[in-house]
Amino acid sequence: MTYEALARKFRPQTFAEVVEQPQVTQTLQNAIATGRIHHAYLFCGPRGTGKTTTARLLAKALNCETGPTPTPCNECAACNGVTNGSSLDVLEIDAASNTGVDNIRDLRESARYVPASSRYKIYIIDEVHQLSPSAFDALLKTLEEPPPSVIFILATTEPNEVPATVRSRTLRLDFHLISHRGLHDALSQIAQKESLDVEDGALDIIATEAAGSLRDGQSLLDQLIGYAGGKITTEVAYQALGLVDASVLFDLTGAFAHHDPARALEVVADVSRAGRDFLQFVKQLTEHIKRLLFARSLGARFTDDSLNREALTLYTESAKAFDEADLLRLLMMSIELGNRYKKAAQPRLETELFVMRCARMDRSIDIRQLVERIEGRSGSPTLFNGDSTTGTPAMAVHPAPPSSGSPRPPTSVPIQPPLRRGSSASRIEGSSSDAPHAPTSAAPVLKGSVSATAAADPGGIDFAPILSAICRVRPTMQAVLGHAELVRTGPGSVDLNVYNGSPFHQMQLKQKPIRDLIHAEISRVLGEGIRVSIHVKDGKPSADTNGSVRPRPAAINDETLRADHNLQEILRRFDGEIVG
Repeated sequence: MTYEALARKFRPQTFAEVVEQPQVTQTLQNAIATGRIHHAYLFCGPRGTGKTTTARLLAKALNCETGPTPTPCNECAACNGVTNGSSLDVLEIDAASNTGVDNIRDLRESARYVPASSRYKIYIIDEVHQLSPSAFDALLKTLEEPPPSVIFILATTEPNEVPATVRSRTLRLDFHLISHRGLHDALSQIAQKESLDVEDGALDIIATEAAGSLRDGQSLLDQLIGYAGGKITTEVAYQALGLVDASVLFDLTGAFAHHDPARALEVVADVSRAGRDFLQFVKQLTEHIKRLLFARSLGARFTDDSLNREALTLYTESAKAFDEADLLRLLMMSIELGNRYKKAAQPRLETELFVMRCARMDRSIDIRQLVERIEGRSGSPTLFNGDSTTGTPAMAVHPAPPSSGSPRPPTSVPIQPPLRRGSSASRIEGSSSDAPHAPTSAAPVLKGSVSATAAADPGGIDFAPILSAICRVRPTMQAVLGHAELVRTGPGSVDLNVYNGSPFHQMQLKQKPIRDLIHAEISRVLGEGIRVSIHVKDGKPSADTNGSVRPRPAAINDETLRADHNLQEILRRFDGEIVG
């Protein structure tokens, strides 16, 4: 007797047997029960989710001798004709091999005739998106107004490739991917009916590889039966499907966590000796890293239908060896590797380079922590801090791995943000009517922040205490107002001259919160009602031209800068420069 594949042998024969598609089966059963039967249906969804099967069930329900009924008898001639494909009134057409307009014209001609022996003549057109544009055009009129006894059921995995004119003339029903648990249970029932001894671990592997398609799962189970007979273990499933054991994946990511490239290369060599496909290996590794990332982010709340309790605990504990940012980088790198495999001439070499990069990868460092380490040795003002007032976030830097040995600690180097000299002066007027009241507590003076110009210029005002108070609220203003002087221009008015302002600094000075803060601090010192005009100019403050020069930072040794890996990484990533 000819062997019948599991996918055909266990095809659902009633709506109740369709796995996890209640949004479709319940809609169709209600329509049949109430007599609201549409003249054309469009079944959409991934492969192996039951589109063609449900179309046959609908044909049975409509033509059953006891119907139309939501529960066909599967015993009458009409039901048996649909089941074995001998019905003259239920025609299945493969659009991939009948794409032309002539095929559709023949269909239109045959649709004019009444059914031979059934209640309805039903056309099931599979993969309908394969029809040519002219064939779709020829189908439109018949699809919109078919003869009373004709029903069209169109099935496709690519609904977006079906013309909108066709979609608008049909009732669309969407099939969804089947869950891991649904696949596991359906395959377990098949194994029981076939008297097979299949371990739960093997069923989990099949369900994972099927990726939501019941037909794919049934085909994989058929493959394992042919390989191992009636007893299918987890090890047999791994071997027959060309997969690596989960312990191999944990071993590899453990090498990443301990920065052990030698061990990582040994794992790749073992995979190659076992004859495993590297593309499949990378897919497994990507899924493995994704689970580690979710376990690290969710902690005890992490769940996965394909994992048992012991595996969930193992993932949760293993994820603690990584930071969340590190796992995210590893996941992105593995996805990129999978994309490169499509054109890779040497998959093993690509994989070896990938695992070496992962094993030598330094941990992600938040830039705040990096700056704090630098400031702790150099005493420099805060650099690249997140600004809570403007909503500017702090950034993260991922330092590249050192060429040899362990990373060197940052060297004590005073840093100033780079200033690009502006070529034109701009004027921003500050209004006194909407200036907020600033705190009245005196702020400490920032040493070396500005020069006091009162001695050199009778109209000059010591701006240093005002700048100190401003920087307590917005530390980033130290870079913007570091070269500034405050000059009284008349009764109740002053000019704030900002020198060597970059376009970025000019943009900051145009922001209303910053203007309000500057005005509030100047008003606190000089009195309410003062009018402040802000100017961005070229050149130097007047105090600099009269001998009262601004203190300069300590000299920077070029050799020291080259040796400071973290500082060089900041300059490279932000296209920066050190001035002063």
